[in-house]
Amino acid sequence: MKSLADRAKEALLFARAQAKKAKTWIELSNALYGMGGKCGTLFPTPSDRAQFAKTPEYKGIAELLAKLPGPKSETEDPSGQLRVRMPRSIHAALIKEAKAEGVSLNQLILSKISFQLQATTRG
Repeated sequence: MKSLADRAKEALLFARAQAKKAKTWIELSNALYGMGGKCGTLFPTPSDRAQFAKTPEYKGIAELLAKLPGPKSETEDPSGQLRVRMPRSIHAALIKEAKAEGVSLNQLILSKISFQLQATTRG
């Protein structure tokens, strides 16, 4: 296996090439850190990733990410769709509750959000 320094250089070179093509920082982040991303391949263990995070190359990648724009803001043009990431345990609990209530997961979440919005706007 290549040394940490060589793998860090490879990651930065990859990031620079991808940054030229990426339209948003999310695209670059996914190419690096998402499922099957370059950094997951180059730094497969938690120890590898911790060591990589201390390198100048890692800081260089963070700077590349910071220079790219974010995605179009949901507040500028809401699409009616929202992707939320959550722990699997919460997801499982919501699925269980929706089944118990006889509603879809979407309906359950909308009712919970609506209830909270109503509570905060009354007052």
